[in-house]
Amino acid sequence: MSDTLEYLFFTSTIKDKFIQTLKDKNINWTESTESVHDSIVIQVLEDDLGDDWDEIDDIYDDLAVDDQALLEKESKESNDRSTAGVYIQLKNGQQTIAQVKPDVLNRILSVISSDEFAEFIDTIAKSVENPDETSICQR
Repeated sequence: MSDTLEYLFFTSTIKDKFIQTLKDKNINWTESTESVHDSIVIQVLEDDLGDDWDEIDDIYDDLAVDDQALLEKESKESNDRSTAGVYIQLKNGQQTIAQVKPDVLNRILSVISSDEFAEFIDTIAKSVENPDETSICQR
């Protein structure tokens, strides 16, 4: 049985770009609204991605950065409090977002690439979900 992968978006504009990619590749999806974060969730069966898995993940990673930037822009234009978030992929396929201060995120991204930051966050998530009590020098 195929696992369901979830792709989280905060803006319809960016979500629509992702859906267009899925349509272009004839990949089925469902859409729902996540009530806690008031976000849009696109669900895809893992088996439906086939050989496109890595490409879809790369496209999502790029769009997630655009999604966050557009969300911040819309927030500033509406005079709301500025927010930023970090997408976190959990081992069960679920995605969540951790809210962070925008200035902190901007400082981080000014010195490392978004790919390096995503790898860092992924490492933390995996370490939390799979604790290893051996000392760091023994790994």
